[in-house]
Amino acid sequence: MGNHLRICIVSYRFAPVVGGAEKRAEKLARQLVAFGHEVTVVTLHTQRTLPHAERLDGIQVIRIGGIYRRDGTLRLGKFGRLPSDLLLLLTLLRLRGSYDVMHICQFSTFAVVATLVAQLFHTPVVISSQSAGPSTEQSQRLRQKPMLLADTLEETDELRIVFNEWAFAGSDVSNMPYVAFGGELMLRFLRHSQAYYQVLSTRCRTLLIEQGFSPERMVFIPGSVDTDKFAPIPGARPSSDSSERLIICVARLEYSKGVDVLLHAWKRMLLALAQQAPQLKPRLSIVGGGELVPQMLWIATSLDILSSVEFLGTRNDVLALLQNSWGFVFPSRWEGMPNALLEAMACGLPCIASRVSGSEDIITSEVDGLLVPAEDPVALADALCRLLCDDGLAQRLGEQARTTVLQKYQLSHVVAQCLDLYQRLLVPCDGTLQHATESRGGE
Repeated sequence: MGNHLRICIVSYRFAPVVGGAEKRAEKLARQLVAFGHEVTVVTLHTQRTLPHAERLDGIQVIRIGGIYRRDGTLRLGKFGRLPSDLLLLLTLLRLRGSYDVMHICQFSTFAVVATLVAQLFHTPVVISSQSAGPSTEQSQRLRQKPMLLADTLEETDELRIVFNEWAFAGSDVSNMPYVAFGGELMLRFLRHSQAYYQVLSTRCRTLLIEQGFSPERMVFIPGSVDTDKFAPIPGARPSSDSSERLIICVARLEYSKGVDVLLHAWKRMLLALAQQAPQLKPRLSIVGGGELVPQMLWIATSLDILSSVEFLGTRNDVLALLQNSWGFVFPSRWEGMPNALLEAMACGLPCIASRVSGSEDIITSEVDGLLVPAEDPVALADALCRLLCDDGLAQRLGEQARTTVLQKYQLSHVVAQCLDLYQRLLVPCDGTLQHATESRGGE
């Protein structure tokens, strides 16, 4: 076999679908191809308009169908998953012998099917855990009263949100009993399987251990970013002489991302800045769509901040927006390993993030960014004031953020760690993987 590997990546969704797990799967596939390896991606055929099979920049993409709605979208409820799982089983059996390793990009019913096939044919398999999910306290609060943050607002009817049962679990691991028939049995199978697990963050590792997975089968390999693509452009970032300072947030408008918390913090920051630095003219751009757009607009209107806040929706020019911003803010309630934060740091932006999974692994507060407690608009407002008012702090944090990403999160370096794991699994030896796990320094 030599150094050439044939890797089958199983991703529940893939490009052109956009999301954290999908972006990680695409980056992994593209970099593996760039390294000279053969990659096949097996994913859901989410839209009938997409081809069943195609080659994207050297990546063979095979899409699995199922039951479709009248509008041509794939039905993905508990019943809708069953035919897709069966088609995945048949596809992987048909492809057997054409791949050396399987990498499954999230916990799902697809992970169970792929792991079963891998064990039947003694193929090494790696499963990535994508999110740590909400804390126990957050889940309990959501069950009792699912609402966006009210903070200073007295009218709260517009803040009520509807949650599906699976959302209380939040992580891809904890969700399985809610989204699939026999989800508990599936998790039990995975716990006792021969699969190995890529953990993206400290909290993802803790979650897996709490769910009964063996720490000996876990390897810490973080998220990554293309530092050649995401890089600062000299002169693009606003000068400290300018009174206009743009803060950008790139996040889907859904509960877990905490954009409602950011809006309340922005209002508090504006009031404080009027006293501390009235000459500054801060603006906030929020990039991303989602089901909570109407409620976020209502909050911004009620707080009377729309003159300095703009909702840009989904954009294709995120890189340019980052490169021309003063700073970046990421107010999530929970995460796995945020791509958006890594991209902003790679662009040399000073960043503020809530202290949640992934963000707390990436940022050392006061060194290469600022961390604040999740769901705390007062602390977030204070951090925003500091970032906007202290030019020296902003410059220092931005420069160190770029350095941190170059040292730890470059795409080529992270994918090289995946390749190292694949190679070790293909040459089984007592203690070999344990040595690889310890050498990462993340366990």
